[in-house]
Amino acid sequence: MAALTMVLALSSALSMSSASPLTERATSNCRDVYFDLSATARNRVANNPPTDFSDVAATIAFLTQPVAFQQVSGPQKIYGQYCEPTTNNQARNTTLQLLVHGNSYDHQYFNAFDPIPSSLANSWAAYANFQGYPTLAIDRLCIGKSSHPDPVNVCQAPYQAELYDALITILRSSTKLSIPTNWKKIIWVGHSFGSILGTQISTNHPNAIDAFVQTGISIPTPDENPLPGELASGYVQASSYDPDRFPPAIYQPGYLVTSSKEGRANTFYSNPLADYWPALYDRDFDKKDTLALGEALTQDVYNSTSYANPVYVLTGKQDAVFCGNGSRLLGTPDCAEELPATKLFYPAVPASKFEYYAQPNARHCHQMHYTAALGFVKAHAFLTKMGF
Repeated sequence: MAALTMVLALSSALSMSSASPLTERATSNCRDVYFDLSATARNRVANNPPTDFSDVAATIAFLTQPVAFQQVSGPQKIYGQYCEPTTNNQARNTTLQLLVHGNSYDHQYFNAFDPIPSSLANSWAAYANFQGYPTLAIDRLCIGKSSHPDPVNVCQAPYQAELYDALITILRSSTKLSIPTNWKKIIWVGHSFGSILGTQISTNHPNAIDAFVQTGISIPTPDENPLPGELASGYVQASSYDPDRFPPAIYQPGYLVTSSKEGRANTFYSNPLADYWPALYDRDFDKKDTLALGEALTQDVYNSTSYANPVYVLTGKQDAVFCGNGSRLLGTPDCAEELPATKLFYPAVPASKFEYYAQPNARHCHQMHYTAALGFVKAHAFLTKMGF
C-alpha cells in the first residue's frame, strides 16, 4: 500500500508544469568530463590516524584531537558526469545544477545507482533533467574516477572546497571543455558531506554560487551523537575489504568502506519494504565508495555570514545522522523540529529566500525512499519561485 501511494504521488508530481513551456526529448544525453584543477588550503594536522575502527577510544581521540593547521596544495583531476536535459526549457538552458555527493558514495548517488539518470522516482539528476536543468554530478576528490591523494592529510574539506571553487570558476568562463560552459547561474546541490562543503563554499566564496539546495543536513541537538550508530556500519580499510576494486597501490591506509550491510542500512535508511525497496539498497551497498579519514576529521559546518542568495534545505524527517544517534535502531528522531535552526548557517539570507522540508518516512538517504518525489517537487518548486 505504501508503495502504491508513492507511485500515485509521483504521478501527480510529474504532472506539474514548470515556469515555461516544456518540450520533451526522447533520451538523456550524458557524457564524461574530467577537470584538471589546482588549489591551496589550510587543512588540519591529522595525528595518529587509527587503523582499527573497532577501537572506539582511538577513533574518538583522532576525531577530537587539538586543532592545528598545515598548508596543502597541488593539482588534482576531478571526474564529472554531465547530462543534458530530457525536456527543453529555454529559461533553464544557462543554469547548471552542480551535484555533490556525500561520504561513501560517488556521483551515482544522484542517479539512484544507475550508470546514467533514468529513475524519476529516485534519481535527483533524472528529475532535474526532466525539469529542463542540465546537471553535472562529480566524483569528489578521493572518490571514484577522481584523483586519490593522501586520504588523511589531503582529502580534507578545506582543500576540497577550494578545488570546487576552482571548478566553479572554470564552469563560468572556460571555453576548452567538452561540455557547455559560461553558465549564467550555478545551483549547488549537496548531500550530507556535499552539503557541509557547500557551507564552506558559501562562507569563503559567497559570490560563487547562485543558489544552494542542501540535502541530508541539519543542526543536531546537544544530546544527539551519530558516532555510535555510524560505527556499527563496520568501517574497515578499503584495500583489505576488496583489493580488486580498491587496489592497495591507489587506496592507501585511511581509505575506508562500510563492511556491514545491515549496519549501513540502519544508518542511512528507514524501514525496508515499508519505506524503500530493498533491491535499491542492494545496489547502494554493492556500489558504495570510500570515506577518507581526512574527511571524517573535517566535518565542520560553517556559518556563511556574507552569503545572501537562495537556500533550500531538504532532509529526511527521520534522518539519524544529523538529527539522531546514527542508526534507526537507536531511536526515531524528528528533523522537522530541528530544520528551522539551519537558517542559522545563513544569517544574511533573507527569510523570503530560505525554505526547508522534512521529507516524511525517510532517513539520511532520503532520495532512495518511496517519498523521494515529494522532496524533488518541493525543492524544484522553490527554485522556480526564486527564478531558476
